[in-house]
Formats: sequence, C-alpha cells, structure tokens
Amino acid sequence: MANFLSGRKTKLDLGITSVTEADVTLDVTGIVTANQYNGNQVIGLPTIGNFRAGAYAPVSTEFTKDSIDELNYILGKLVPTQPTDVDGITINLDYSTLPSVPSASTTVRGLCAGFTPVNNTGDAAPTAGNEYYMNHDNTITTDYETDYGPGDTGTFKAFVNNVGVGTTTLNVSFGLYAAGSNNGTYDKLVIANNTDAADSARNTGITSLFYEVFDFRVLDAPSPIGYNKVYFTHQTSSLKTTGAAYWYEDSGPVGAPNITFSGVTAPSSPTLSYSSGVPHYTQAAGNSFSYVVSVENATGDMYYRATGSSANKLLWADTGSQLTYFASAGTKNFNQFYASGTQGTHPPQRNFGVGTAVTCTVSHQPQDIHKTVDNTWNHFHRWDCWTPYGADQNERVNYDKNVNLMGTTARTNEVDEDNIGITGTLGSGSGNATRVKAGATGDNPTPAYASWTGNAAGSIDTYEAVVRGADLRHDETDYSAAVWLPPGPDYSSGRNGAQYFQFEIIRSAVSEFNIVVTGTYGGCWVSMPDNSTWTTSLSATNGWASMQTAYVGSGVPRNGDAGCSSGGVMNGTTGTYTCVLGTESSTNDSNNRMLVRFRLDSGDAISALTIAAT
Repeated sequence: MANFLSGRKTKLDLGITSVTEADVTLDVTGIVTANQYNGNQVIGLPTIGNFRAGAYAPVSTEFTKDSIDELNYILGKLVPTQPTDVDGITINLDYSTLPSVPSASTTVRGLCAGFTPVNNTGDAAPTAGNEYYMNHDNTITTDYETDYGPGDTGTFKAFVNNVGVGTTTLNVSFGLYAAGSNNGTYDKLVIANNTDAADSARNTGITSLFYEVFDFRVLDAPSPIGYNKVYFTHQTSSLKTTGAAYWYEDSGPVGAPNITFSGVTAPSSPTLSYSSGVPHYTQAAGNSFSYVVSVENATGDMYYRATGSSANKLLWADTGSQLTYFASAGTKNFNQFYASGTQGTHPPQRNFGVGTAVTCTVSHQPQDIHKTVDNTWNHFHRWDCWTPYGADQNERVNYDKNVNLMGTTARTNEVDEDNIGITGTLGSGSGNATRVKAGATGDNPTPAYASWTGNAAGSIDTYEAVVRGADLRHDETDYSAAVWLPPGPDYSSGRNGAQYFQFEIIRSAVSEFNIVVTGTYGGCWVSMPDNSTWTTSLSATNGWASMQTAYVGSGVPRNGDAGCSSGGVMNGTTGTYTCVLGTESSTNDSNNRMLVRFRLDSGDAISALTIAAT
C-alpha cells in the first residue's frame, strides 16, 4: 500500500477513524482527510524554498508541535501581561444604600438571639452576637469593582444566593473586529467602562489593542428576608469566581427607639448637712436620687453593637457639663433592663422592647458641691439610644424640685458660713473667718460674737441672713414646702426687714485688710469689740465703723467721722474694698477679734466673700 501511493497526487479516504505510524507510512502530496492524527508532523520546507530570518529559525526536519511551542514561548515575551481577572476578588456592598444610624460609624449590626434566622446562602449560618451588614428595603446594590479583565471574551454572570440575576457575553469592543461596547445593564448586572486595558488604573503599562478591562456591579437586585450573599462568575477558558459579600435582610424593621421616664424618687434616709438651719444633701451614696428609664423598640432582628467594652450598650449617659450637680448613672447594657420581669441577655433577644418597653432603674449620687439646684434647671444628665432602626437622643427626666446640696469639701471661692476665706499674709495667726451670731437687728447693735448655731437643724433668728447653696441672701423662703428638698424650716414670715450676716476674723497685728465681695448688699460695718479705745471712740455707733464712709485720714475712726474705708467706699456692689483701723490694730483687741457685719435688704444676695491682705 505504501508503494502504491508513493509519489501519487491523490485524495485519500481510508475509511478509518485513526491512522498512526504503526499502521502505515504515507508520503502524500495530495489531500488527506482524517478525524484525528496523533503522530509527529515534520515541518518540511516552505514553498519559497527556505525559511526567512526572524525571531526563530525552524529546521525542516523538526516536528510542527515543537516549532509551535517555541513560537509561543517567543510570543509570550512580546505580548503584555493580561489584566487582573476576577478570581477570588473581594466584593463590597454599596454602603450608601444601606440604612445607617446617626453617629454610628459603620452599617454593620449585631444579630439578636432568640430566633433562627433564614439562611439563603447555602454557606454557614449567621450567629447571634456577630455583626453583619443590615438591609431592609429588599434590594441590594454592590460597589463597582473596577478595571478587571478580560473584557472582550467569556460569559459574565451575577448571582444572589446562587440564583442568577444577570448575564452577558463579552465581545471585542475595539479595533478591526469590533463587535460593539459591552457597556449596559443586563437584568441586575451592570457592565461599565469597558475599555482598552491600556486605560486601566489597576494594571498600568499594558500596550494598547491587546486586552480589554471593564467595571461591574449589581444594581437593585432582589434581596430576600434573611442571610444573603452576592458574587460573580466569568467563564473564559476556565471559570473564575469572585469572593462573596454577605448581608442580613431584616424581616420587618421596628420603629425608632423611644426613651421615657418614671417620676424621681428622693432618698428615704438621707445624710444631711445644715447651713443657716437649712438642710442640704451631702454627696453620700445613700443620698442618690432614682427613677425608672424605659426603652421601646430596643431591638428588632438586629441591635446596635458597639465595639470593645461598649459592645452591649443600650443607653449612653451624657458627660461633661451634664454632671454638674449629680454624678453619672452610668451607661446601661441590655442585661440591666427587664422585660416583664425577665432580665435582658447578651446578645439581646429579638424584638426586645417591641410592644412593651423594657425598663431599668437608674440612680444619681450628688456631687461634692455646695449648690441649690433650681427646679427650672436640669438636675440629671441626658440619655442617648441608638438602634439599627433609628435613634432617640438628649432625653432627660424632668424634676420640679429645688434640691439643696452641700458636699464635704470646703470652698472659699463661694460663701461658706463656717469657712470664709482669708488670702495672703494677714497679720499673725492662722485659720479662716467664721460666722457668729448677729446679736440683734439694726446696723449698729451692741457687738456680739456668740458661736453660730445655724450649722445644725433648727431655725435661725428672723434678722439673720441665710446662706443656702453657697449663696448669702435675704431670705423669706418656706423650706417646708413640697417644692424644696430636703424639707427644712419655714422662713416665710417675720423676715421682711433687714437681715444681717456677721463674721469674725481672729488675727493679731492687723491694721488694715481688704473685703472682696461679689453681689449686692445694703451696708457693711467693722468693729473690734474688745478694744476699749476703739469702742470708746465710736460710742455713738456701739463701736461700729462704716465701710460706706471714707476714713478721716488720721487717728481712730470716731463719732462724727465713723468711716473706715480707704480708696473708695462700699456702695452695695461687687468689688474689693480696703478697711483701715487707723492708729489701732487687732493686737489691741484682747481677743485679736475683728467683726464684719453685712446688711442684706430684700432682693440682696452675695455669691462670693473673702478677706485678703492689702
């Protein structure tokens, strides 16, 4: 057979499916038709007689498969690297389309406990307490993934939960064989910016007219209730599959949270301190005020899960100036709330507080201050609540009581009848000034300095001014009225006349000093009650020199020239005023005592009072 065919030009059809070297040797110049040929094919010589010079020099006796391999190797050095394909890339949801909560930095939310969420993914089920992206409009959109390839071949598909939501076949979109741009919307799949890979920002330096790249996303794809995923595939010579993005579609978003409060309960067995007979709460823990805070719609399928130690917060307590009068009640976690007597859990239960509010008792301990918290002021701090479904912020319980507070720390920058500050080096001695009894009504009664008894329970004389909440005032208040806490004496009757505030300074070698006052008053007088020279010289005023009158300039203040003010007289207003004792000094008082007496008329009040060296 071999000899019969040798040298003949003919078309040979052997009628067999395969011919191998073992079967026959052929030398044919005609056409051979075969379904498959598995042997080595010798290159032979080209029609022109010889191979031309080039990147590769074939040999006529070599086999074609080896020559093709060599050519492919050489071309591989000349052809640019292909653009990055989509295999395993990260897919991101378009976060701008997901619901957010004010002041929350991300859109991930914790999954609640107490129910089995639907798992549409075919992958591992979601776990209570873990965070997932939340959606609740039943559509999902991804970000564009940009500059991937090849953009001119293969079938590209989008999937939500393994269900196709869009597909297209990519074709060459430039050059001689252009089939048109692949940009467009294919059901829920969007292809955009299909262009020459030379324009790629991801893979720079690709030579033009070799490859294409494209952008892609899913737009408004259906999102069923439960746990879901989205991903893409690209079928070219092999199947490329992206990573998946996961989210949770809420089964039915609840309303925004709502914070409400019960009435405030005052301490039942308080620890008290007294000023001018008026009781004040100290900063003792037993003096805490309490109320119940309720939250509706604390969770739905999901909850707002903060990071770190804040992970299980339901209520945030405001700070800063909100804590002027009472300490923070502290941030409140889900397990500090109760639903129908059942304690909350971590992670919280699904629909916690939906239909019936969940409740928590909070308490506020007084701060270490001396102050009256007016019933028109904000006593306690505000509360904030965030959930995946909204927010309720800056809520505060209203309280219609005037609350007197007096901490244990002495503060000489205010008015403390037991501790009137002395600053600088004033004569000899130590200790601050203290209040004494005024003795009697009137501007110039016989000087008296009996120990003050208003720092205990009980009423003071009707002519005595009142220090309450660190302010000295002309006072006609009924502290037994329900609007005042803690309840105190009734000062509403018999006190409409002038009221006095008298204190003593015990220092030797003092001949002058400054009175530093903030507020309004009706007058001020100074005496050395146990200095006979002084009291004799001022016999007409029972030994009282006036700070409303200038010192005469020599000798001791005296009848007819009873002034002791130097450099400006006291005029009932804020200022620093110098008192001079003339040629006398406190050393000449047998007890080194100097008395200062203020008169307060209706409406007068002093918020700060100190004595200073000149």
